[in-house]
Formats: sequence, structure tokens, C-alpha cells
Amino acid sequence: MKKIELIAGDVFCSSNPMWLGRAINAIQWFWSKDGESKYSHAGIILDGSGTTLEALWTVSGRNIFDACKNDNLIIARPDCPRPAKESALDQIMLRHSGQWYPFWRLLFHLIPPMAKVALFDRLVCSELTAQYLFFAGVRHKQYKGTNPDMLADEWRRWKNFDVILEGMLS
Repeated sequence: MKKIELIAGDVFCSSNPMWLGRAINAIQWFWSKDGESKYSHAGIILDGSGTTLEALWTVSGRNIFDACKNDNLIIARPDCPRPAKESALDQIMLRHSGQWYPFWRLLFHLIPPMAKVALFDRLVCSELTAQYLFFAGVRHKQYKGTNPDMLADEWRRWKNFDVILEGMLS
């Protein structure tokens, strides 16, 4: 286990061994280009103490150190200025804070192109995280249809991200 320093604007994906997490990983694996899928949830880190913003039952927060202490994680740091991250977080909070989780959108992810064109404003966890990254200027604007596996692949491969942890929190 590695001790890490979190900062506002970091992003993460986590594993979920429960039935929904396994089902999400199965669908992501089926459509993935690299034949793997480890992560089934995504979120944004709001501060150094691990407060998060996530699409849970509602778009709200919890503490990553408590909520994900036994989960496999990937945590990435977008390579952009702090004001860009702050502005992106403000936009996400303004648009989505408190919204109910759109469970119906998970059905669109069964066939990913459907999720890209669905006309709903409510976003699942990975789409919320991808929209934040778009607002911060480190990702393209196609956030609808994004899943946690896509985000983890992008963070590992794209130059705009530094992976600061892949494993478990200490």
C-alpha cells in the first residue's frame, strides 16, 4: 500500500465486488478494445482529506478513505492549472449537485452508442467525471457514453494525466 497526497481535482475509479459492479465490468469487458475491465465506479476528489463528488444515489460526496479502503483504485491527476480545475468543479456542482442517480441510463450502456446519443441531462458516475474533465480542458466533449473502464484506460495512456495510484489506499 502506498501513501498518497490527494489534491482537489484528482479523479478516481474504483472496483465494486458486488453484483452491480460485476455486471458493469462484464458489459465494459464485452465492449472494451483491450479485453479488460477492472473498475465499475468513478468520481472526483474535492480536497486533500479525500472528500469526493460522485453520482451515488444522488450526486453527493463521501470520503474516499472510508468508502474505498478495501477497493482497487486508480487515481489520476489531470495536468491542467488549478483555476481550470476549480472552474470545472464549480460548473459540475452547479449543474448536477443533488440530482438523483439516473439508473435508466445504465440500460443505454448495454449498447454504448445508445448512451452517447441519449437526450437526458442526468449523468452516471463516469459521465459526470468525464464532463468535469472536459470542463477542465483535458478531455474531449463526448462525455455521454463514457464508462469507468474508458476513463482508466485514458488516464494510463493520455499525456494529460498522471496516475498517482493504482492499487489500494493505505
